Amino acid sequence: MSLPFDVHRLLPAFLSAAQAQNFSAAARQLGVTPAAVSKNIRVLEEKLALRLFQRNTHNVVLTDEGKALLAQVAPLWQALSATLENAGGAQQDPSGTVRVSMIPGFGRQMLMPLIPQFLDRYPQIDLDLSLDARVVNLVGEGFDVGIGSRVDPDSRLVARPLYQMQMVLAASPGYLAQRGTPQDPDDLLRHNCLLHRNPANGRSVKWPLRQHDETNTLELHGRLVASRPEMLLDAALAGLGIVCLASWYTEPHFAQGTLQPVLPGCWPQPTQLWLYYASADLPPRVRAWVDFLLAHFRDRS
Repeated sequence: MSLPFDVHRLLPAFLSAAQAQNFSAAARQLGVTPAAVSKNIRVLEEKLALRLFQRNTHNVVLTDEGKALLAQVAPLWQALSATLENAGGAQQDPSGTVRVSMIPGFGRQMLMPLIPQFLDRYPQIDLDLSLDARVVNLVGEGFDVGIGSRVDPDSRLVARPLYQMQMVLAASPGYLAQRGTPQDPDDLLRHNCLLHRNPANGRSVKWPLRQHDETNTLELHGRLVASRPEMLLDAALAGLGIVCLASWYTEPHFAQGTLQPVLPGCWPQPTQLWLYYASADLPPRVRAWVDFLLAHFRDRS
């Protein structure tokens, strides 16, 4: 199919609306009116003879044709933008916005303490952080960088190891004094376990515990299930049961004695967290963020 020569000027409206699923939000991002976004997308649909969005009162949703176009265009547009930004910014300090998706606990506990240092070092860079407990389509959703243990398998991304996440079992001294300290994983069946419900699928997260060089996943039960790890931490501190959380939640409380490790020899194998981005040819603003994170966590390892 031969495309009209001016179709490129319509693509920013399409890409922004596809990312935001809202014409008004896309307009704010582009600095134009919602009517201009709507018109550009309507013209693009006419030129391509495709319906790209299903529209309703509150938002817009990509059609299958729109999803296919996004999958083809977004990586090319991002690569073009990176090339132009590198060419134009070679002699300038990095500037612009870096959009980052990350798992919430890591973002709050591990990254937030670093952000003031980064923003002070790069005064012309802004950070737009999304704390998402889900698998994101990095390119399709317009993120520059992702941090997590999983990624959309259809995405062709660069993945760099960033951090080893260790899940640990913990309980308050008061709870263990009252109910006893488990000596092996099977003892947990007789304890109140504080369970994390995965908000993505609604199921309780299982505990893959190690014993005798094997990993077994127990079907545990408890009187409290929550979708937020912070609430489970508070419940453990209140003496309500045994919790399985990332070590970034528990380490300060181990040091203070308000929580105690439970079955440390049986904790799950560490999970690798990765730093994902779309291409090795990064814009200066994204390269600054990636190098900053890799340097910090490499120094800690």
